[in-house]
Amino acid sequence: MNLQAIIITNCIGFALLVILLISSHLVRQRQQLSDKIFTAMIGITASACITEMMTFIFDGNTSYPWIHLLEMLGSSWLYLANMLDSYLWCVYVDLRLYGDVQRTRRRGPFMGIPALLALIIVLFNFSYQFLFSVNEQNVYHRETGGYVYYSITIGYMLYSLITRWQYNRKLGKERFFPMYMFITPIVIGATAQFFVYGISIGWCCTALGLVGIHMSLQNELSYLDPLTKLYNRNYLEHVLGRISRKGIPAGGIMIDLDYFKSINDEFGHAVGDDALVEAARIIRLSVPENALPIRFAGDEFIVLIYNGEEKKLIEIENSLRAAVKCFNEANQKPYQLSFSLGHSIYHPETRTDIFLSEMDTRMYEEKKNKHSRSSVGLEKTPA
Repeated sequence: MNLQAIIITNCIGFALLVILLISSHLVRQRQQLSDKIFTAMIGITASACITEMMTFIFDGNTSYPWIHLLEMLGSSWLYLANMLDSYLWCVYVDLRLYGDVQRTRRRGPFMGIPALLALIIVLFNFSYQFLFSVNEQNVYHRETGGYVYYSITIGYMLYSLITRWQYNRKLGKERFFPMYMFITPIVIGATAQFFVYGISIGWCCTALGLVGIHMSLQNELSYLDPLTKLYNRNYLEHVLGRISRKGIPAGGIMIDLDYFKSINDEFGHAVGDDALVEAARIIRLSVPENALPIRFAGDEFIVLIYNGEEKKLIEIENSLRAAVKCFNEANQKPYQLSFSLGHSIYHPETRTDIFLSEMDTRMYEEKKNKHSRSSVGLEKTPA
């Protein structure tokens, strides 16, 4: 790449990151740790785009004596920035998947060991120049140690993939977090720079990765119910499409909130919304970690479980009934909750519409029986 192409490439990367910072302004107002980490990655990458451009401008320039120092400092920062971004990415992945700040803080120092080692290596490079060297003509040369340094970055990327694999294996959850949107551009850029000396697309590719993961995560909002914070019907269709294509066995429970209209009529829609939020909370806390609770429509919910056998579904239904009973006995709200439940098993040969229809039919059978008992009770009550 000639100097002009390098300047244009890094300016494009920098411009993308400025746009990303502006577009994510409202998200950063949440002050969540994951948002702060992502913002730090944007800042590091933006500074690296500018620094790399400047190191190429200074390369071979002997006009001033201080250029040699700037070339050494700039190149050192690029190595460190690469390592810091890789480390923060692993922390970010852990936090996005598990959503547990305390867990991430416990694991953060362990994940930071390679980054700390990389910092020490860069500092020693000022004396021994085994990562890179800058000769008397201020010309940069990548040394053998630089290739070893790249291996640490690759290790971080692999670690993030292992974290995702462990999450899926341990919890079995369908988690909307498309890591490939970030990793793929970086792998392409890093591979190109590793094998073709003198090109400069790595940091622009990192900027593309950050933009890609941000846009993908914003799409997650279309899969979340804004009131209950459960996944919505759109996401259910996405998951059902996946299990249908791959023939994954699954089980499901449909949950209907009984007498919801009466709560709305008697206490108002604000209290009705509160009832939906409480119902979602009960469902979320009552189902196993590998279950996927979804707000299906209105006052209906679905719990989807991979490899869910009928015995397990019945256990979950009993757990839900017990949780509702405890909620009502606590008597902390002006209303009481009641669930009607119906379950179904999905087999590879089953159509997803039949799977949903069976849940719905069984749920309405239970609801019908409840209303029948209520009607009989009212008839026997003295006027």
